[in-house]
Amino acid sequence: MAGRRLQAEDLFGFRLAGDVQFSPDGSRVAFVVRSLNRETNQYEHRIWVAPAPLKPDGAAGPAAPALVSGARPVTAGPRDTQPRWSPDGRYLAFLSERSGSRQVWLLPLDGGEAWQLTRIRGGVRDLAWSPDGRRLAVTVLVGERGLEPEGPEPEPADLYEKYTRDVKVIDRLWHKLDGEGFFDLTRHRQVAVVPVPEGEPWLVTAGPYPHGDPAWSPDGRYLVLTGKRWPDWDYRPDRDQLWLVRADRPPEGKPWPLIPLTDDRLGLKRPAWAPDGGSVVCLASDPEEQGYDNVRLLQVPVPPEARAAADGEGPAPNPAPPRYLAPDFDRPFENETITDMPLPGEARPAFSPDGRHVYMLVSDGGTVHVHRVEVATGRVARVTPGDRVIHGFALAPEGERLAFVAATPRNPAEVCLGWIAPPGAGGGGAQASRPEGEAGRTGGGGASAGGQAGGPVGGWPPDPPHLLAPAELEGYREQPLTALNAGLLAELELTVPERFWFQAGPGEPRVDGWYLPPVGVAPGERHPAILEIHGGPMAQYGSGFMFEFHLLAAAGYGVIFTNPRGSLGYGAAFCRVIRADWGNKDYADVMAGLEEALRRHPEIDPERLGVAGGSYGGFMVNWIVGHTDRFKAAVTMRSVVNRMSAMGTSDLGFLRVRQFGGRLWWEDLEPYLHQSPLLWASRVRTPLLIEHQENDLRCPIEQAEQLYTALKLLGREVLFVRYPGESHGMSRTGKPWHRVHRLKTIVGWFDRYLKAGA
Repeated sequence: MAGRRLQAEDLFGFRLAGDVQFSPDGSRVAFVVRSLNRETNQYEHRIWVAPAPLKPDGAAGPAAPALVSGARPVTAGPRDTQPRWSPDGRYLAFLSERSGSRQVWLLPLDGGEAWQLTRIRGGVRDLAWSPDGRRLAVTVLVGERGLEPEGPEPEPADLYEKYTRDVKVIDRLWHKLDGEGFFDLTRHRQVAVVPVPEGEPWLVTAGPYPHGDPAWSPDGRYLVLTGKRWPDWDYRPDRDQLWLVRADRPPEGKPWPLIPLTDDRLGLKRPAWAPDGGSVVCLASDPEEQGYDNVRLLQVPVPPEARAAADGEGPAPNPAPPRYLAPDFDRPFENETITDMPLPGEARPAFSPDGRHVYMLVSDGGTVHVHRVEVATGRVARVTPGDRVIHGFALAPEGERLAFVAATPRNPAEVCLGWIAPPGAGGGGAQASRPEGEAGRTGGGGASAGGQAGGPVGGWPPDPPHLLAPAELEGYREQPLTALNAGLLAELELTVPERFWFQAGPGEPRVDGWYLPPVGVAPGERHPAILEIHGGPMAQYGSGFMFEFHLLAAAGYGVIFTNPRGSLGYGAAFCRVIRADWGNKDYADVMAGLEEALRRHPEIDPERLGVAGGSYGGFMVNWIVGHTDRFKAAVTMRSVVNRMSAMGTSDLGFLRVRQFGGRLWWEDLEPYLHQSPLLWASRVRTPLLIEHQENDLRCPIEQAEQLYTALKLLGREVLFVRYPGESHGMSRTGKPWHRVHRLKTIVGWFDRYLKAGA
């Protein structure tokens, strides 16, 4: 029997897992489950724990109920995140806002209630245990007075000070960030160490510089961390250095020196120590490429001379030369996939216990998988299978299992346990269990990639044929640890996207595309379709879950989406080719993808086409409606309209000058003007819905205001919808009811122009 159609308010029914962490003995996995509360209009986060068996439970087939039902919440929320096991397994540390600000809490795992460990004004982020379990490294926001007790700022007695505290006095170039707002320039992110179970914390960094990402050395003596410790760091916020510092309490009045391990030419994040303590691996990006390149793995030596200097026993040596692991591997070591169902947590590189391999996510051709890199040779191999997206992972202490969160086109997130093949194993032999409620339903009759009808949601659709790294999957086994969304998914009729590829013309590169069929449409029945364009442009659509696409399909629309040139996951050259040239090769690819979908699916009505996109995707919508009347309706969201004004009003706009060869916009208008869809506003004839967030600091709302005013002056059909208090990421992380309103508005706009009189 067919299920019901997805509704916008079903957003409240999904639960999303993330930030998976193995217990020290490998017997359990902790993770965060995020849900939406319709009554409070808030997100809720709780810590869950599931058993992690050492061996698979048998042949592939339906998941063992005891295995799935063993997952349970261990905190009550409503905002508990970042679970981290103590090295002895006695405590689960996590961040919670129960006291009014984000602080560290400890949950005794032998019974008892969680209790608050830190009480630091400004809150805490970046939580990491020392190897001996006696300390935690955290990142805090502090001012000149250093660490202060938790609580609100004292009320000033002076009336002038009381009523002018909200005035922003800005003297830094980089002074705001979308999603965070304007910086308090009197405070900076510092790294502190907190003793466990009690004691006064201490700072290991200081000064008017931002720091973060602390990671403990294997012997617990040092921390490596990121920092921008140069006077004009606000002119180069996309760069970081790695620093080494002693972690114990410094002698009275004499802080430990910070020793640079790298120079300041790269953007660095998420460091992880090698087991022997001789080096650190981190994620690295080249700021000069402005995102049009792959995030890579960088190995940074930690020589004895640097350790001695950190101990105060000699001068700081010049940083030892780092090296890229797998320098010729042409894919990003990060999840670059667009989703409107984001998961908690971020993936970090993980060393195998013997230090011979590093594990990390790789985005490749619309998929994201765990890969391992041989440190000595740089050889890369994929260790998880399928046409799907893995959002985060943890390597078990013995190095033979992975816990990860996987998404497929019909399930946004389930925690899985995989038994990985040893290095050098060949392909094939991979098996998986399928979670409850997902026995190959295809809804409206679509087929998954590779022709597997429906495709197992907790297993995987088959590998697409063009993934770059060789697979080492012989004997790979997998089981789901959760079935968080099984009940809701069993109610719904969801179709499955068909993957295809195309070229914009002879000699042009191959481009991936997908077509999601509408729900409830008979074979051969004519129906409208929407072309969706992703943001970035340095990102990718993939074989994950997009609520917006499924909602459009439930409303009777086919959905076409592609990864045109400019997308990540297809090599740096494929991405870099549109740098400072938006609206050219990318436009050709997007329109060629539409034509290929129409060729493959003659049931799509070419007279009832819509187009939608956000951020850079919104730029492309604006560009398209200024260059063709092919579409009967369009939706542009949080978009770029005028690249000249965006250079000065966007939080990171000034960095994009590099894309234009360093030519400043007031000195050389032409390249910026050519890249501004506002220039073609008079050509727009397509009815346009403009959706924007009033607190968007990435693509400020002045962009939407310029386009709306121009089209109204021209007498065009245009509607402007503004969301107060929301940032650029509202479609993913905004207030839940605002997200529902946005989805209903999009569907309503297309219904108005693509269904009326059909």
